[in-house]
Amino acid sequence: MLTWNRSLLPLFMLAVPGTLSWPANCLAGGEADTAPWLEEVVVVATRTPRTVDTIPGQVGVIDAAEIQRTLAMDIDRALAVEPGANVQTDGTRFGASSVNLRGIGGNRVKIEIDGVPVRDGFSIGAFANAGRVVVEMDRVKRIELLYGPASVLYGSDALGGVMSITTWDPLALLEAGDAPRRIQVRGAATGMNESLAGSALYAAAGKNHGILAAYTYRSGHELQNQAPADFPDDPQDWDSHDAFARFSYRTDSGNRLRISAGATERRVKTDIRSVLGYGTRYRWTTALAGNDEDSSRLLALDWAFDFGDWRDGMVRFYSSSYDTAQQTEEVRGNAPRPTAIQREFQYNEDMLGMEAYAFRSFNFARSSHRVGLGAEWTLSEVEELRDGLQTSLVDGQASNVILGEAMPVRDFPISRGRELGLWLQDEIDLTGGRWLLIPAVRLDRYRLDPKPDPIWTEDNPETPLVSISTSRLTPRLGVTFAVNESWSLFGHYAAGFRSPPFEDANIGFDIPLFGFRAIPNPDLKSETSDSLEAGFRWRSGSSNLSLSAFYSDYDDFIESRALVGIDPETGDLLFQSRNIDQANIRGVDLKFEQDLVAWSAALDGWLLRLSTFWAEGKNRQNEQPLNSIAPAQAVLQLGWTQPKGAWDVLLTSSWTAQKRPADIDQSIEARFATPAWTTVDLTIGWRPGPKLQLRAGVLNLLDETYWRWLDVANLESDNPMIPALSRPGRYYSLQFQAVF
Repeated sequence: MLTWNRSLLPLFMLAVPGTLSWPANCLAGGEADTAPWLEEVVVVATRTPRTVDTIPGQVGVIDAAEIQRTLAMDIDRALAVEPGANVQTDGTRFGASSVNLRGIGGNRVKIEIDGVPVRDGFSIGAFANAGRVVVEMDRVKRIELLYGPASVLYGSDALGGVMSITTWDPLALLEAGDAPRRIQVRGAATGMNESLAGSALYAAAGKNHGILAAYTYRSGHELQNQAPADFPDDPQDWDSHDAFARFSYRTDSGNRLRISAGATERRVKTDIRSVLGYGTRYRWTTALAGNDEDSSRLLALDWAFDFGDWRDGMVRFYSSSYDTAQQTEEVRGNAPRPTAIQREFQYNEDMLGMEAYAFRSFNFARSSHRVGLGAEWTLSEVEELRDGLQTSLVDGQASNVILGEAMPVRDFPISRGRELGLWLQDEIDLTGGRWLLIPAVRLDRYRLDPKPDPIWTEDNPETPLVSISTSRLTPRLGVTFAVNESWSLFGHYAAGFRSPPFEDANIGFDIPLFGFRAIPNPDLKSETSDSLEAGFRWRSGSSNLSLSAFYSDYDDFIESRALVGIDPETGDLLFQSRNIDQANIRGVDLKFEQDLVAWSAALDGWLLRLSTFWAEGKNRQNEQPLNSIAPAQAVLQLGWTQPKGAWDVLLTSSWTAQKRPADIDQSIEARFATPAWTTVDLTIGWRPGPKLQLRAGVLNLLDETYWRWLDVANLESDNPMIPALSRPGRYYSLQFQAVF
């Protein structure tokens, strides 16, 4: 017998794959509106506001109302209803580390908040992992996702796409209301990780100026996984603080000057029990605990302007710093000579940058043009350090030598990177708007300078340092054709480019006890890509449909710290970052939404949304699948909003296909193949008055036991941490918001 959660949803997936944003009236809880929806405007695709129908490719949009309606307390939950976009995690201790778009993740996806880039992540070994820091969801106005290579407008960090996050501006926030000031208090609780959250926001505005101040505190524990009752969980306690302030000034002509400052801190304590006694690394370990801290600081100044014939201009300056400090306490009580090991990992990155761009429109012959010019400059300095102390539990003797390494050590020298990018784009409107061509080109210059200090030199006396200087001209061409008022076709070609990063060029990892050694690669080449995408869109007064197919080739893809051989003199296993000759990814996604009032007046206020995504990738060097590709995904949502907006209900069913063994690269070791899974979420919103909003949800209503592929993709099949990485079973979430 067919069941909804196991069989019917895959059939829906085969029929209609995709992802769209909810109409504003359904999300905001306002009066129901049977008029045609307003076309959604995005900025991430061309750096200038354009309606989705004129974008030559697929984009994803998640706005603040949708974040609230789905009870998203973090970026992981916010992306849960966006097939093709996945959060990558690193075990139970470190958690979410980056974002994966269409099978490309890590530092190949550019993440920016209000135009300011987020630092790259870095990890080495089991006790050192600095993830990428993102913003508190309470401050998010909008998340835009640009899929595929986006190096032309965003530089080499955008080889796999862009996640652009926009936070609230006081003037924009207050313009939606009817008061010169706003005090907002929000509280939330979720059983997913037994977390609590509280936030306060104050915004005020005069005729031309506005201020905003916000603070959020969160605390919680480990994810409530579906491991067996007798499984040794990895208990965790964490809390975070986020403070932010912004001043905006808008001139009478509409130009805007804005100053922003923010600071975040997150502290996490984890007792790792799941891997005790496992494998070579932990066979003697009887206790393992981590104490981790992350902090960030930001100061930014931006000026949005129209000047003469130049429109939609922006000049931005920013300074940011990120600091990670991680301490690990390990007791090897079962070792022949019991010891206690204290490890410390520090990772710091400071960034200074600016960008400027503007657009100018003119007519030439029978075409209209909107030309954009832009420049970006970034200076970054990265510093990493590992330190430690090993103490005998027999006689108390202490040593700074751990596994043969004399601490402290650096795994790469202090590194300074400079990047300059210049781009040119033309939006060419032909034949009265039916044809739109968007050619663009970018020139990038990147330089990496290693700065050896005594710590690096002492540990790597004979390791040659690699300086990198690269330049690249990157083109892109997009085309849209309006067949008629309802149908349009689109397609684009985009080239991508990524310079060799510092940690791959100058790695110096050495563990003599295990015979492991990582060495620099002076011949490392830049990664490049070529991507094609084509599709169509259909829009009526009550329906939207968008289909896209894509194919991307990646040349000289960098495989970090690959096993390359054995040192003939020492017998050590040698690891080195290397280029993979070629890899490719292909896939399809389709987006569909329907206002059900078009089917029957009795369905006024009901909305149907269906989203699916499928992709596959292959390493052409060894003809193995790419493990960074998530299985096929589908999301079906049915929402209802009361005509007067007092109540709304959202039912979400998410289905993910199994990760078949044939789709996994198991050439080095066997991997755990995740089974197919289906979850159902139910959320309800109630507005007893215009200033108060209450929300509640039952998530994973069917209490499904499941794993997300990218949570376990890097783990061997018998890794004991796998049960701990199963996702939460049935849990509840609550949220309230009061506005004064």
